[in-house]
Amino acid sequence: MGFNRALHAVTRGGRSRILARATGGLVLQDVAKDGRVLVTQEKSRQEALVRIGDEPKERDLSWLDWTLAMDISADGRTFLFDESGEGGGKGYSVYVRNTDGSAAIRLGEGSAQSLSPDGRWVLAIAESTSNPRLVAYPTGAGQPKAFPVDGLTVQEAAWLPDGKTILFNANEEGRGVRVYLRDFEGGKPRAVTPEGYRGFQRTVSRDGKSVIVRGPDRRFYVYTLAGGEPVPVPLAAEGETPGGWALDGRLYVTARGVPARVFLLDLTTGKRELWREFLPADSAGVAPFTGIRMTPDGKSYAYSFLRVLSELFVVEDVR
Repeated sequence: MGFNRALHAVTRGGRSRILARATGGLVLQDVAKDGRVLVTQEKSRQEALVRIGDEPKERDLSWLDWTLAMDISADGRTFLFDESGEGGGKGYSVYVRNTDGSAAIRLGEGSAQSLSPDGRWVLAIAESTSNPRLVAYPTGAGQPKAFPVDGLTVQEAAWLPDGKTILFNANEEGRGVRVYLRDFEGGKPRAVTPEGYRGFQRTVSRDGKSVIVRGPDRRFYVYTLAGGEPVPVPLAAEGETPGGWALDGRLYVTARGVPARVFLLDLTTGKRELWREFLPADSAGVAPFTGIRMTPDGKSYAYSFLRVLSELFVVEDVR
């Protein structure tokens, strides 16, 4: 996937040609009668910041041009992300990086999903834009493990706390999305929700018995994996999303925006309190956030955001 854009011209007969090209993306704003062109040159980059424990400042762990935070280990020492821009390549790239700032390690192709509880494996979706399939990459020595497709198009995956079971969203051809479980060591996947319910990463309960899902009505529910009636999650506003469980049993809830806000929600009482606001120290060009990941103890976190900077140019002698 790439984000560079050039300025093109098309004849009435359908023939096209490139008029101008530059680093970043060119966006046509206006054309004068004398042929001069008004364009903006946009430079877009997705960045990632991490804060560990009691450290006073956030660390910039951006790697290439489109770093998307996907997971952080419970101890705050390992950061999982993917690169889906120019630097990530056609099939994207999955990386892990120690939060001390040491160099990132590329594990393989795909979109990163979830870090195993013991830190030894990473779930990813390879060929996500064409023929998505679930794979597991070892974070150390070893060979990747590709899971059978089993007639399913997989879309999102996460580990259960036992480190032996994988929860994922998928659908059969012509059927709706639902939540499945499969054993890491083998066996067939098994559906655990009706069609129309999809789970969310990092929202499996700490005992592994339930998960936050979004239903056909687009509302959020706590769904027991062994079956039972979904229990509504009392979110306060449209656009809020669940973001994982705190050690005290409350649910992290993220409200997108600039700054982004994360609340702690008590599902029993419905009471909520602001946990933290997120805004980079340099907020120039910052757009709504694309991912916030917290450790259960709330001592560490990682988040990504889009930064778009642009300059205005007049281009002459365009032919």
